[in-house]
Amino acid sequence: MKNIVLTCLFLALCSSVMAQKTFELKDASKYFDIKIKVAKCDDGYCSGKASFSFYKKGSTTPYQVINLDDTQIQLDENGNAQANISMLYDNQSAINIDDFNFDGMEDVAICDGANGSYGGPSYQVYLSSKSAGKFVYSKPFTNLGSHLGMFEVDKKKKVLRIFDKSGCCWHVTEEYSVVNGRPVKTFVEEEDATMSDEKNADKVKVTTKRLIKGKWQIKTKFVKREE
Repeated sequence: MKNIVLTCLFLALCSSVMAQKTFELKDASKYFDIKIKVAKCDDGYCSGKASFSFYKKGSTTPYQVINLDDTQIQLDENGNAQANISMLYDNQSAINIDDFNFDGMEDVAICDGANGSYGGPSYQVYLSSKSAGKFVYSKPFTNLGSHLGMFEVDKKKKVLRIFDKSGCCWHVTEEYSVVNGRPVKTFVEEEDATMSDEKNADKVKVTTKRLIKGKWQIKTKFVKREE
């Protein structure tokens, strides 16, 4: 009987640790607050089914709720969900808020699991729509959210920038301009250090491609590897 009671207490404790958890983000946006409910949390991470509810500042009723079948939330040292943090091999946010299509309105990218490169986080992107009065899912922008972490927003150049790699020795950076509301690839830089011929064994092949007036201009150079 004693063993049964202890087992039940253990299972109850485990159930409590893994139970649904709620996070409130008050400072992620100037215009709205966010409440995240996620299925389970353990050892600094949360995952599973999740809902992201959006509230106008001062409101207690959400104006939109986005449900996901899965998410991946990395908690900070205080056990809180993070927003607007993106480091390639380190911290990643549950949600990122920025103007992804450069129309002057805040958009959101929500982590939908570990579907990025090397099992990293991936993001679904929802754009602000004045006509709809809510965030609207965008597949073209979402396609940019499954590489090495969240894509970078360069406000000065008005481009979105993604990073990817294959092993230690091949890296790529791509830039996308927003044309007619959709991301269009306009720049690629590939760094290839996999060459095995004797002449270039200690060099990295750098290929750059720029889309100019609808045509790709390609340049290649070889640079000495950094020790």
